[in-house]
Amino acid sequence: MDILWDQDCEPEWQARMAGLPYPALRQSWAFGTVMQGLGASVRRAVICDAGIAVAAAQVLQRRRLRLIGQGPVWLTTLEPGQKRQVLRQLARFAGACIVTPHDPVVGFGIVPLITPKCSAIWNIDMLPAELRQNLHGKWRNRLLRAEEGCKPVVLTRPKLQELVAYEAIQRVGRGYKNLPGTIAMDWQGGKLAIGWQQGGELHAGMVFLIHDGRATYFLGWANQTARASFAHGPLLWQAALMLRARGVKAIDLGDVNSETGASLARFKLGTGAEVFAAGATSLVLP
Repeated sequence: MDILWDQDCEPEWQARMAGLPYPALRQSWAFGTVMQGLGASVRRAVICDAGIAVAAAQVLQRRRLRLIGQGPVWLTTLEPGQKRQVLRQLARFAGACIVTPHDPVVGFGIVPLITPKCSAIWNIDMLPAELRQNLHGKWRNRLLRAEEGCKPVVLTRPKLQELVAYEAIQRVGRGYKNLPGTIAMDWQGGKLAIGWQQGGELHAGMVFLIHDGRATYFLGWANQTARASFAHGPLLWQAALMLRARGVKAIDLGDVNSETGASLARFKLGTGAEVFAAGATSLVLP
């Protein structure tokens, strides 16, 4: 197998990603662009076998560390041994190569570091009536009640900045990690920032990043009033309708961890989203 580094221009890379059946934020061109702005070295690899492109991977490099998230992207059907060969080829680097593949890749040369995570992927490529019917009963009933008081609106840039600041405080308080919230401000692809306001005061908000015909939930925040009134229900529902109108077919709602966030998992899965298990984050030996 051979690797062609940094040969694709933006339209060519986007064309490769457009065929994916799932959202892969970390393999999108826009993600590479915003990470470059944050100081990362970004490279894009196309792996070929006998002259045929079989995989592609966007790689982040910092000093002696190479990171590949939600990838490589398989461009054709490969056997498990071939997938492992692709990863080990990408690990030919004067440093450590850490890979979190979208689907499991195991075997010699693949050393698991972090157990696999599951994501909730919500297919919104259907008529609104069908989409609503697919909501779980309790979720749909709570949504109906919450819609009477919560009227979501698209956030202006100043309000988006306010939302990012609130979420930064929230992550410190709850002790979770995420990509820098400023990505929401600098994202060069399409995005949707939606929120609930009363009297000019922001009570809740969500940000979705659009990439390759799909979207990824990026961050969200709600104050006590919004949490008590299930405001995130109408926000997520209206976001789905708005994203669908913009041609988005699926939304990655993020990790589903039933041990540490059962209520959050129930909220995501209440939409009718399906659970997909990614591969383990692994050290790949060249």
